[in-house]
Amino acid sequence: MATHNLTLHILYGIPCVGKSTAAIELAYRRNIRTVIHTDYVREVQRGFVSPEHAPALAKVTHNAWELHGQPTRPNIEAGFLDHVKEVAVGVGAVVRKLVSDGFDAVIEGAHFHSGIIEELRVTNSNAEVQATLLIVRTAEQLRQRIIEKEGRRAQGAARKLWRENVPVMLAIQDFLISDARTHGIRVATADEWRSSWIPVNSHYSTWTTS
Repeated sequence: MATHNLTLHILYGIPCVGKSTAAIELAYRRNIRTVIHTDYVREVQRGFVSPEHAPALAKVTHNAWELHGQPTRPNIEAGFLDHVKEVAVGVGAVVRKLVSDGFDAVIEGAHFHSGIIEELRVTNSNAEVQATLLIVRTAEQLRQRIIEKEGRRAQGAARKLWRENVPVMLAIQDFLISDARTHGIRVATADEWRSSWIPVNSHYSTWTTS
């Protein structure tokens, strides 16, 4: 049996399912010093790669379909995969550094699917990669989470176009659920996932998910 020197906890899914809050909460409870948000990895990459050289990188997961035509299911999935492939380069570099340094970490973001996760496992054999796909159960739950998250954004912050893209985001989620179940990756809401590592009798007060 392989011996793993560290554990990488990957939480992924569409925007507004609770990834960021859950990642920070897990890191706090497990005394993990490093939390990586793939949105920030993507922004660093954008500083070095022009939209002309990587048009998919200049998009986000739920509008990259524009590079393929109309927002059909095949185009939504193709755009998502194109965007994730670009960001995976930066994520892979960060993971290699974490493994080299020997630090456990929590990595959260929209930029994963089973293929990316398997590649991280193969190229970082000293690490145990534990992945969970976080989801919402209904469109209304997603809309409510979007409203709550928008209400917490700093005054003057650029508004994300999440509300307008709910159908696209849910199409991506459907793709990710099918992909995760095919490859044995856990699928859960943030609350379901949290309950698996917080004891039922715990007096710990959970944070508002984002």
